[in-house]
Amino acid sequence: MKLPSISAFLITLALPTASIIAADVGIQSPLDYQVFQRLDQNQGLIRLHGEAKVEGIQSWQYRLSGTALDGAPLPESWRDFPTPLQNQRFDFLTTVPAGGWYRFEIRGLKDGEPAVSSVVPHVGVGEVFLVAGQSNAANHGSEPQKPKSNRIVRYDGKSWALALDPQKGASGSGGSFLPALADALEAKFHVPVGLIPIAAGGTSVREWLPEGEVFEQQTTTGKGVTQTSSGQWTSDGKLFATLVNRLDQLGSHGLRAILWHQGESDAGQAREGHPADRQISGEQYTRFMETLVRASRARAGWHLPWFTAQTTYHSPQDSADTEFREAQSKLWQTGVSLEGPDTDALVGEHRSQIHFSGLGLQKHGQLWADKVSPWLEKQLPKPPPEGPPSTDYKLVWSDEFDGTELDLRKWKHRYPGPRKDGFNDPSAFHLDGQGHLHLSCQRKDDRIVVGMITTDGLYSAKYGYFEARVQFQTQEGWWPGFWLMSNTVGDPDRGKAAVDDTTRNGTEIDIFEYLRIRGDQIQHALHWNGYGKSHKSTGHHAPVPELTTGFHTVGCEWTPESYTFYVDGRKTHETQQAISQIPEYLILSGEVSSWPGQISRARLPDAVIWDYVRVWQKP
Repeated sequence: MKLPSISAFLITLALPTASIIAADVGIQSPLDYQVFQRLDQNQGLIRLHGEAKVEGIQSWQYRLSGTALDGAPLPESWRDFPTPLQNQRFDFLTTVPAGGWYRFEIRGLKDGEPAVSSVVPHVGVGEVFLVAGQSNAANHGSEPQKPKSNRIVRYDGKSWALALDPQKGASGSGGSFLPALADALEAKFHVPVGLIPIAAGGTSVREWLPEGEVFEQQTTTGKGVTQTSSGQWTSDGKLFATLVNRLDQLGSHGLRAILWHQGESDAGQAREGHPADRQISGEQYTRFMETLVRASRARAGWHLPWFTAQTTYHSPQDSADTEFREAQSKLWQTGVSLEGPDTDALVGEHRSQIHFSGLGLQKHGQLWADKVSPWLEKQLPKPPPEGPPSTDYKLVWSDEFDGTELDLRKWKHRYPGPRKDGFNDPSAFHLDGQGHLHLSCQRKDDRIVVGMITTDGLYSAKYGYFEARVQFQTQEGWWPGFWLMSNTVGDPDRGKAAVDDTTRNGTEIDIFEYLRIRGDQIQHALHWNGYGKSHKSTGHHAPVPELTTGFHTVGCEWTPESYTFYVDGRKTHETQQAISQIPEYLILSGEVSSWPGQISRARLPDAVIWDYVRVWQKP
């Protein structure tokens, strides 16, 4: 099959999209050279988003090609879009192995033949860091730098490009430490590194606060603040707005951490001859930083990590400010931020006045890498243990979600149509061709579309160990569940059975439900006696470290005596209540209501990703 020339359809990927066929096909995500933050050591999510205004196209397909971090090539087969275009737009998530550069392509088929296509030549899944602060976090070094690797890029809010100094998005026209830092990380972790530079030279911490934060002292430069009617001062919020804008563009968990390098414009200003009444104390600096960090996390909607450097150097005669160094280190000691490098130690040949020389920029980047790398290694844990708690179980049923279509010999769609505040639709489920089932939540027209599948009528089991490996959603307003169910659980409501007779009626066994608003907590629950006036339930919220990132195994051992729940191989709950003694079927679900927060605040599409579902029983 001969494809149209790719060059004829190559589009410029900075927004707004423009090319020969930009009016017809526009890819808004991924952009060329974009790096998506990996969610565990092996993979991440890529958002595929854009518009396709081409008449007569009957179906759309996409593919990614290249070699992953583990050396394996990505399958080069074309995959159908998981859902039809909505108002000539596509918007969905797909799982991609860590690594890159990958090549992303879409094409439209007409009468089974490719009729139109677009390509993004460079897409990566790796590590992303936002860099903020003042001049020594920007482009004010004496010698522009460039990375050794071609997998080091920067994003300026509009486009991604190779990270050559000066870094667009930050102030200054000289050199920065960013290429040296990113080179060290890329050499160690072997994935693309994306940098988001927003630092602004000469700025006080006061200028970075959200708009409306009030303080007594004007900044040394008089910039970035306005005076209130009471004679106090308040940040104009412009720098914070830039920070929040980048967080919004990257999305929830779209970066690894913020690297903060600032302090020279607040430490020792009176000693420098500036007006003493514009000088803040170290105690104020700590308080302002706490406000800034917490406000950024609140706006991001997740516990965004920060690193804070020690940086108070002014000159060889004033190379360190004890008060402000203690203020910065207090942020580490109280857990507000992680420990960054001590850059006051960079003196002599590493400096060109207050800024860094070329040698200093290289050393500065390495100091950052020395702090970030050990922490990052801990954020990339080994896959959690899999399987039942003892060796006397045998695997009797499983779905590994291989291929590109849901196996309808194992699953069927449950309750299609309105349910709670959402709409169950088969299109909410798709296989990504990488061995994962995606359960998405997205807006379609005036509906919030989710889905539910079940083995009812196809497979049921009594007793055993039931486990799924899953990566949870990032947004509030909806929640996933993995549960077991009997069609007679509701019989007491219908007058067909006695209450509290779970041995005959069965029990709804919620192996897990996960609400994003609860952070690192997962819920296990039981429900019995139907869902009316006789309803009974019990539940337990279990804390699980790092539950919000990466894949986790969640399972339940159901015996005639008890239910025992496990997360990542660790027992999290056990109960002897409401033991069912009849076969039950499996359900995977996504539901929408106000219980897990407000769906209006959710950034959609969002997805839960299932790696497998397995059932073991004892012979």
